[in-house]
Amino acid sequence: MSDLLPPNATALERAIAAAQEHLSSLPVDTRHIRNPATCPAPLLPFLAWELSVDEWNPAWGEDVKRRVIAESISVHRRKGTRGAVRRALEALFGDVGFTLVEGAAGGLYNGTKQHNGAAFYGQSEHWAKYSVFINRPISQQMAADVRRILAAVAPARCHLLELNFKQALNAYNGAIRHDNTYTHGVA
Repeated sequence: MSDLLPPNATALERAIAAAQEHLSSLPVDTRHIRNPATCPAPLLPFLAWELSVDEWNPAWGEDVKRRVIAESISVHRRKGTRGAVRRALEALFGDVGFTLVEGAAGGLYNGTKQHNGAAFYGQSEHWAKYSVFINRPISQQMAADVRRILAAVAPARCHLLELNFKQALNAYNGAIRHDNTYTHGVA
């Protein structure tokens, strides 16, 4: 590489050329680095940064990291739409890991309905409120991550009513100490 420099090259230019000579001997072909499916696992955080992934958690599994990176561009294209919310949730939970329910039924403080988080008190129905039902247990930290992701991609006019899941991660059986890390039901 240094033999391509002109005869009047400075010492700094020669040092830079010498430092870059090892780039051609990298163990990974550079075309694989920009692809989330073929990028080496240690380089995934850098690819996520390059593609402006809004939410990144180093504790995620490798398959979740690759899905989040792969969906980043389509999420950014549709940010502020129902499709962006769905794609962001699919990246975290897979295709069948959640149910997105739009709209919420309102009610009155008259004792006819039990408050369960899925309904609110006010107008008869509000289309801009939504709930997410997750088909597997999640930790408090993951629930906070999901709320943060949804706040970033959901339309500004919409409001998340609840994150709900059908299976509790832990039971009230005294086997574990309750330290607010994991939930016993609704997150």
